Amino acid sequence: MPSEKIVVTTDEIERTIPEPNAPPTELKRLPPPIPLWARIALALAVPLLPVLCIVAIILRFAFRTQPPRERNAVTSYLLTLLTASGFLTTVGVVLVLVLVPIPAIVNAGLPDLDERTDFPVLTASTVLTSADVSSKLKSLVIVVSPAVTLWSRQEVAGQSFGAGVLLEANQDGYLFATANHVVAHTAARNGSAPQHVMVTTAAGIWSTADVIATAVPLDLALLWVPRHSGSGAFVQPISKALDGEPIFVIGHPEGLKYTLSTGLVSGLRDPIIQISAAISPGNSGGPVYDSHGALIGIVSAKYDRNQDANAENLGFAAQAEMLRDPARWSFYGTGRKMLETYLKELQNGPVASPQIDSQSKTRESH
Repeated sequence: MPSEKIVVTTDEIERTIPEPNAPPTELKRLPPPIPLWARIALALAVPLLPVLCIVAIILRFAFRTQPPRERNAVTSYLLTLLTASGFLTTVGVVLVLVLVPIPAIVNAGLPDLDERTDFPVLTASTVLTSADVSSKLKSLVIVVSPAVTLWSRQEVAGQSFGAGVLLEANQDGYLFATANHVVAHTAARNGSAPQHVMVTTAAGIWSTADVIATAVPLDLALLWVPRHSGSGAFVQPISKALDGEPIFVIGHPEGLKYTLSTGLVSGLRDPIIQISAAISPGNSGGPVYDSHGALIGIVSAKYDRNQDANAENLGFAAQAEMLRDPARWSFYGTGRKMLETYLKELQNGPVASPQIDSQSKTRESH
């Protein structure tokens, strides 16, 4: 390791050689290498870490030719100030992040629904094709995700998500149905319904939605999003499922949002409908429509192939008819009022009795 070069001036040598026969003299204390005023001036920069870093770089460069005593003293003092400044800056940043709220990162509502005036008229008088369902009914489906609270007390969407379907749009807001297990993991912590979940449409703008009712045994839940503008109205008809009838399912399987699948009602297992349409994680809470656009079910579960690899197309949905029975529901806030308003609109609406293909069966549809 190379040694540091020490420069000794002639004046310093003469001061160290005592005069002959001179009386002993007292040792004089050397002046501090950093004057007091300089220490105070540098200490004032402690709250400003970037400024102190720049000053440290300048002083290190300026003192590179000074004697070791002055150079080492400046280096040591700067390290002390930088350590103190780093600690104060860290504490300040933490306090700001904890105490100062950040701007909301979710929208107050669903603006694309607020601006919409062309909701489809259901039930359709003719049998819908897959293309019809895709163009008319996909816009009635939302993405639903449990709300996750950040350190800033802001709520954002979680990693898991399911689907939901619009039941009613009126001047006050929007009523949606989804599967209870899409939001239940938040509710299970304290035995009550979570205050919020996160919802979004195809536009991708997240908003908070209130969980206003749950029917845990049926795996159903109702969500409410207030309206901020617009006046477009919509009421989703519901109907009983017919064994063997064709169905359409819309959801977000494995993250593939707004996927349409088709199938049949494979069996009626009250209050559950067995369906053959392909479903995967992400379909939960999505709608099961009949061939005229009436809602007959809410996707709930599928048979786990990990238990039996031979299981194919064994999906299940809660019957939409269960919405008609408020006694099965637990309500929160204005939940009962919202559901009763929806049911009243169903009763007041026109009754459509379309024919189902060539079977000439009349369906109950409101």
